[in-house]
This record gives sequence, structure tokens and C-alpha cells, in this order.
Amino acid sequence: MLTILAVTFVVTVVIGVPIAFGLGLAAVAGILAWGKVSLWLVPQRMFTGVDSFVFMAIPFFILAGELMTTSGILDRLLKFADALVGHIRGGLAHVNIVGSMVFAGISGSAVADAAALGAVLIPAMEKEYDIDFGSGVCAGASTIGPIIPPSIPMVIYALAAGGVSIAGLFLAGVIPGILMGLGMMAIAYVIARRRGYPVRPRLPSWHAFLVRLWQVIPALLMPVIIVGGILGGVFTPTEAAAVAVAYALLVGFLVTRELKWRDIPPALVRSAVTTSVVFMLIATANIVSWLLTTQQVPRLLGGFLRATAPSPWLFLLLVNVFLLIVGCLMDLSAAMIMFVPILAPIAMSYGVQPLHFGFVVVLNLVIGLLTPPVGVCLFVAGGIARISMERLVRAVWPFLLWQIVVLVLVTYIPALSMLIPRLFGYN
Repeated sequence: MLTILAVTFVVTVVIGVPIAFGLGLAAVAGILAWGKVSLWLVPQRMFTGVDSFVFMAIPFFILAGELMTTSGILDRLLKFADALVGHIRGGLAHVNIVGSMVFAGISGSAVADAAALGAVLIPAMEKEYDIDFGSGVCAGASTIGPIIPPSIPMVIYALAAGGVSIAGLFLAGVIPGILMGLGMMAIAYVIARRRGYPVRPRLPSWHAFLVRLWQVIPALLMPVIIVGGILGGVFTPTEAAAVAVAYALLVGFLVTRELKWRDIPPALVRSAVTTSVVFMLIATANIVSWLLTTQQVPRLLGGFLRATAPSPWLFLLLVNVFLLIVGCLMDLSAAMIMFVPILAPIAMSYGVQPLHFGFVVVLNLVIGLLTPPVGVCLFVAGGIARISMERLVRAVWPFLLWQIVVLVLVTYIPALSMLIPRLFGYN
């Protein structure tokens, strides 16, 4: 049965079937080959997979990001980033990276970051530098989105693992997210210097900088309100996502005054489409996860790992390698639903702190958004830039390499991700 399931999934992916439908077809083929359960299991497990109150946070966070983008806050954000780092050599690349770090606190999604910032900055970088460099920076920087809170993948992980705090995962991403951003800025600077990209001759005035800072404060306050409200016990993570939508409406209508009533229906439609894609992946992956569990795959995998990896450090190395490969081949949401219920208990048996392991898994699979053939951020940036995947991969590899370095550091220096959660009592 497992062979039929695996072969069907690989074949569907190779011929271009969307991942969600490929997982569903593989599950159906596996059930038919097994012959011990009815196909009624398919809709039942699909419904069970998405029947969770916590999952309501996903469409709300997506909608909040859509509304904040429509409200004109993105333009203010880029002007602030330009005033802050635009004078450094390769300034637009630094604007993109800093913009991604701030926009991460709004969208929680790498794809949203790549699409929103790429549409503005990739054409600008093409004029000032070159299209390969611009698209590589945009794709690389977009992966900061799910690392700095809030984060949609962290919500999915918390539900898949069970018993892991969403707020704790949010806090775990702060230091690694900043580390990722600063490292990518250093890489962009080195590339810009080697290629002789232009540098702006003077800094903006203090008055101009303070004006742009004042204009971007509403965006900077959004993650503070979300995470602060959760930590203060004011609302749950799901309620926090709804508060984010209300805050986005408040900013759009009363602060920037660029959000109009006619903008609401298109934002709702875009959010619904994105949510449906995520939920379809979660639903079909849940069938496959159930089948793997019934076939004792978690127990067999746990036995194999304990025989192969006697120490937690070696176990984490094997998990990193495995998930980096999985990230090349599967969507992030589907991979979490399928493998987190298997790997999380094994990690606990090794004594790995659940919150630390959770962040390592999230970072691993987020890196997969930059690796072909299924790297979604590559397709988004490449579509905007209209360049081939080969050119984009060559441009993005220095940023991808740095993210893998950060992954290794976070894996073997737990304090990088656990320092802030521990300060707030998440041990």
C-alpha cells in the first residue's frame, strides 16, 4: 500500500498535478490497494484535518495582510526603509530586505512578501542594477516573512504537533529572523560592491527620516499588538488574527485613508483563494498522514532513527537533511501535516525541547520555498522578473546558503531561538 501511495504521488507531481490533488489521488490509490477501509474515509479525514478553531487564524492573517497592502502602508514602508538603508551601496536591495523584515509582521507569509515587494522593487532594481540580482534578493528576503511573527506556518505547526504554544513559536522567530535579514544585507552589499553598483551620495535629512518613521508606525505596531495581546492573555492566537483584520481596517480607513469600500470585496476574494489552497493541502495531507500512521510508519521511523542516531545532535542533523529534501519536493503546509505528527514525538524521546524543535522544522521548510522544483517564492519572483528558473537559482544561491547557515546555528545553539521565549516563560 505504501509503495502504491508513494508511486502515485510522485507520478502526479511529475506530470504537473497540483500538490494538493496529487496527495488526494495518492491517498485514494493507497486506500484502494489496501482494501481494508472504505473510500468514505477520504472526505472524513479531509474534514477532520481542517476542523479546528485554531485554523481560523490563517484566513484572518491572510486577509489582514491583503488589507494592509491595499491601504497604502506598503508604500510608506518602502519609503521608511529607503530612508533607513537606501544610502548603502546596493540600496534598493537593502530596502527590499528591511521591507521584508517589517512586512513580515503584517503578512506572516513568504509568498505575500515576494508578490507585494517584488512587484514594486524588482522593476526598480532592474533599472538600477540588473534583473537577476533584483529577483534573487526579492526571493531570498521573502522567506523572512514566516520567521518574524506573526507566521502562518507556525500556526500550522502548532496544530499539527499539538501542545506547542503558537505565541512561543512567534517569539522564537525574532532573533533568527533579524539574523537572516542582517546576513542577507551583508551578502547584498558584498555583491553590490564587487559589481560596482551605484551608491547614493548623501543621507536623507533627520526631518525626512522622522516623517517617514511616523508614517510607518502603524505597520510597526501591528506585530506588537498581535504578539503583545497573546502574551498578555488579552486574546487567543485566533482572536489575535481577527484583531489584526480590525486593525488593518482601522489603519486603512482612518490613518492612511487609502482603503476604500470597493477594495474590500477583491481583498476578500484573494484571501479566500489563498486560504482554499492552504486548506486543501492540509485536508489531503491529513489523509496521507493517517494512512502512514496506520501502517506504523512513525514507529518504524523512530526505531530506525534511534538505531542510526544515538545522540540528539545526530538526530537533528538527520531531520535537517530530510526536511531540506522534503522542502524541495513538497509544499510547506502539506509537509507539516504529514511529517510533524511523526517527527515531533520522536524528538521528545531524544529530549529535544518541543518549542526549539518546532522552530527548527518551520525554518527548514521555509527554506524549501527557495529550492526547486517546488520553491513557490522562486516562481513568484521569477514570474515578476520574467526570467528562467536557472537564472533565478544562480542569483538566489548566496542568500539560500546563508539561510542554511542560520538553520545550523539555530539547530545547535538553541539559545538563538529560545532566549526570548524563555524570558516570557515558554520553557
